[in-house]
Amino acid sequence: MFSVEFKKLFQPILLLVALLITIVFFNQELSFIHKNWPNGGLIPIYDHASDWQNRFGQTLEDEEIAEIEAEYITFIKQADKIVSENPIAKQRQLGNYAEFQSWYQENLPVVAINEMNEEEKEIVNQINAIQQDLIDDTGHSMVDNIDVLQNLHRSMTMKEFDSSDMFLNDGDYTKKERARLSETLFVEEGWRNILPSYLSSTVVSYFESVLVLLIFLLSLLIPSISVRDRLLGLQNIQWSSRHGRKILWTQFASGMIASFLLITCVVGFLGSFLYFTDFTQYFSNGLNSFFIVFIEEPLLLSFYHWTFGQWLVKVVLLVYLIGMAYSGILLFLSQTSKHYLSLLMKIIPVGFVFIVIANRVLKDAFYLKNPLYQWTKIPMIELYAAILLLVISISLPIIFCIRQQSKDLSS
Repeated sequence: MFSVEFKKLFQPILLLVALLITIVFFNQELSFIHKNWPNGGLIPIYDHASDWQNRFGQTLEDEEIAEIEAEYITFIKQADKIVSENPIAKQRQLGNYAEFQSWYQENLPVVAINEMNEEEKEIVNQINAIQQDLIDDTGHSMVDNIDVLQNLHRSMTMKEFDSSDMFLNDGDYTKKERARLSETLFVEEGWRNILPSYLSSTVVSYFESVLVLLIFLLSLLIPSISVRDRLLGLQNIQWSSRHGRKILWTQFASGMIASFLLITCVVGFLGSFLYFTDFTQYFSNGLNSFFIVFIEEPLLLSFYHWTFGQWLVKVVLLVYLIGMAYSGILLFLSQTSKHYLSLLMKIIPVGFVFIVIANRVLKDAFYLKNPLYQWTKIPMIELYAAILLLVISISLPIIFCIRQQSKDLSS
């Protein structure tokens, strides 16, 4: 009986449609991290993170920070020389890089180029001309490199990395959070991990999209079989014997196992693509990085002494829990729907709710910035919420099976 019900869930036409959906979804939602990340202002941060990890390891010691500070001073001297010799900078009476930076920030037009007047366009051209001279032999902008090192230098000057009182003086933290973060960050110096900005946020967004894809695929493959059997009258034939009345349990078991296998295939296949990126070099790094001070994201801190790889395992666990919970709901809906239209009208709102739940649970998971944590202030709330959702979701079809079997046996 089990093998028959299990095979019903994997129909060639539905599998082909699922494959096409996966290909389209990957190209539209999942390919960005592989083709275009990092981009923009994050490129120099990732370049420095990679360079420092190769040179210093996964964390920074005091003498290594001093070496980076010396590199920053050298950069500034080179930029000062270039600016002082630039004819446009001389015309504007800009004697060093700091003066150019101040003039640039004060005069850069804030409107689109097609809305600029002639004077504003001239200023933009002059800024671009000076910045062109600040491109080094490798084709990288010294401005971007200086910006990254400048923020770190300012933090060093303030001794921010030497005192939890200064590092955690932001009003975003409660008293309990400050105490726990002080132990996490400073007792074991976890704040010196070389983990690039937004890497965890980007990777967890990737798995959030994978979970959305799973919601579509599970909705397509799992619930329609029971409705089809009911419309064809197969259920009445199956229930014609005392043994046949247990078919609901068989359908429930086969549906949950099929869902688990589908989730494993999708997560394993799409998750393995991350091994073809440069992110694998950070899998052994800690979660809390000093790079967060560059992007002014005080809540991108974690209470946990996990490596990036260990954190990633927890994120995948959340995907499994929510995916299996959705499967339980789908099996319940298929058991209580008399025709396809009724099933569809139930799946659409439920699927939307699960997408919203996935966003709340997975977004910046296990960081202080997670929406559920900010709402409840309960550490590990992401895991607790996913487990509770799974228990509730699989309880519904189980209760239905028990009640339906009792009803049929007494009739």
